[in-house]
Amino acid sequence: MANLLRVGAVPARFSEERAADYLSVSRTTFRHRVSSGDYPQPVREGGRIYWSKFQLDTHVAIQFDHTHVPPIEDNSWDDLR
Repeated sequence: MANLLRVGAVPARFSEERAADYLSVSRTTFRHRVSSGDYPQPVREGGRIYWSKFQLDTHVAIQFDHTHVPPIEDNSWDDLR
């Protein structure tokens, strides 16, 4: 995995340690916020627990109110009016 991170590839799911680092919080804070429902819940695969990068990104987007995307103005037909 270290080789992937060096070339800029980011995995789609994270361990608890990586998820906490990704959100720039301590593991203790991360655990508390997961258990309180403030952060997305993990999934279990075999003996491992993972957090979705997409869900973490969505949480941050909502936290910073980046969920509204302004409409794209399409002026490509203006010359035909």
